[in-house]
Amino acid sequence: MALPEHGTFAVRDGVTYEVASTAADTVTLRVPGDPGPLADELEGGIRRDGDRWARVRKSSLERYFSRHVTVAWQGEQLGLGRVVGDTAEIHGSSPAVADRLGLEGDQYNGFRATVPVEELSVVDVREEEIDV
Repeated sequence: MALPEHGTFAVRDGVTYEVASTAADTVTLRVPGDPGPLADELEGGIRRDGDRWARVRKSSLERYFSRHVTVAWQGEQLGLGRVVGDTAEIHGSSPAVADRLGLEGDQYNGFRATVPVEELSVVDVREEEIDV
């Protein structure tokens, strides 16, 4: 099962990119593969994982938004973090749930675990537009 990605995203020329960082007037996009420089790219380079990054003006974005994904795991609803291959990071805030499920963390920083994607089901996906 493919899970929707959680995070902040920007759309340029019909392509959705993960936002790695943001500044007042620019965003740094994570650009998988090597498509070459983006149009109007202010700066760019290669990340340690081999993907490109590109800094672009926010005014060049077609859409800028965040996506929050809630998943179910072992009967509990938890937030979805980064998905890598066939594992996903989940997070929650309840000490009682964390204790029952064996999540690591604390009540101040939250509780987390990495679990197989196949054990998760999507409960809710919410997208929120970000003003440019």
